[in-house]
Amino acid sequence: MARLFIFAVGGTGARVLRSLTMLLAAGMRLPDCDQVVPVLVDPDTQNGDVTRTVDLLKRYARIHNALHQDGQHVKGEGFFGQPLTTLAQLNTSGVEGLRDSFVYDFGGINQSFKDFMHYNEASVETRGLLDLLFTPDSLNASLDLGFRGSPNVGSVVLNSLVQAKEMRYLAQSLNTDDRVFFISSIFGGTGAAGFPLLVKNLRDPGVDLPQPSVRAAVPAGALVLLPYFKLQQPSAEEKKNGQDFIDSNTFITKTKTALSYYAEHLEGLEAMYYLGDQAGQPLPNNPGRAEQRNQAHLIELLGHSRFPTFWGSLPVSSTAAVRLTTNLA
Repeated sequence: MARLFIFAVGGTGARVLRSLTMLLAAGMRLPDCDQVVPVLVDPDTQNGDVTRTVDLLKRYARIHNALHQDGQHVKGEGFFGQPLTTLAQLNTSGVEGLRDSFVYDFGGINQSFKDFMHYNEASVETRGLLDLLFTPDSLNASLDLGFRGSPNVGSVVLNSLVQAKEMRYLAQSLNTDDRVFFISSIFGGTGAAGFPLLVKNLRDPGVDLPQPSVRAAVPAGALVLLPYFKLQQPSAEEKKNGQDFIDSNTFITKTKTALSYYAEHLEGLEAMYYLGDQAGQPLPNNPGRAEQRNQAHLIELLGHSRFPTFWGSLPVSSTAAVRLTTNLA
C-alpha cells in the first residue's frame, strides 16, 4: 500500500493543506496513492487557520466515506475520490493508541516560554545566558499562541516534543512504498523551527524511533513558502500599550538566515520546492488563536502542484534533488 504522509507545519502549512483538500474534493487524484494521511503541526490549537482546515478535512472524510463505502461509486474516482485518513485510523500494531485527530498532539502547552525553560529555578549563570539569547517579550510569551514568528523559541520547544506519539506511530507505520511531505513557511516561527526538526527525526538513525532503515529509505520532500504577504503594523500608541503583534519587516532577514541554515545543515530530502511572491496589501496582524484566519492566497493554491510532481516524478529510493529557488533582493 502506497501512502502519502503530509506534515503541514504552522498556519501557512494549514492554509496550503486547505487548498489541497478543496482540489481533492473537486476530483484531483494522486495516481496510485492509496491514502493521503495529513497531520497538522501547531501548538496553537485555537489558531483559526488550523481549526478551519481541520473542519474541512473532517467534512472531506465524511463525504468520501458516504460516497465510496456503499459500492455505488467507483472507489477512487470522481469528486472526493482520494482516500484521506488520520494516523490513528491506520491501525498500526505495536505502538500505543493515538487520539483520532488530524492534529499533532502537543499535550496542551499553556505556559510561558520562561516557565517552560524553568527560568526561575535556574542558576544565575543560566538565567544570564537565557537573557542574552532571548528578548523579554520572547521569554514572557505564552506558548499556547504558537511561536509568533520566533523560530529561535520554536526550535527549543519543539526539540523536546517531536518524538511524541505521532512521530513514533508514523515511524512504525512506514513502508518503502510510502512517501513523506512537509509544508511550512520559512519566515515565521512554528514552520521555520518545526520543519527541520521533523526531517531530522525522520532520518536520524540515532533517534529512538522504530524502523531506522525504512525511515532512511522512504522518499521525503518539502514545500517551503518564502514571504508572500506582509502584516499591518501597530501604531506607536498600540505598541506603548503592549499590543501583541508580529513584525513582518523581519520576514526577509529571517528568510535569508533560514536559507543559509538549510543549505548547510538540512539533509535527507529528495525534493525541496521554494515558492514565494511580492507582498500585496497588508493583512490584519493577529499573532494567533481564533483571530488568525488569513485570506486565501494564490501562492497557497499553487503550492498544491508540488504534490503530484513529488509523488509522480521520483522513483522509490531516488536520491535526485529538485529545487525551485527564488533570489531575494
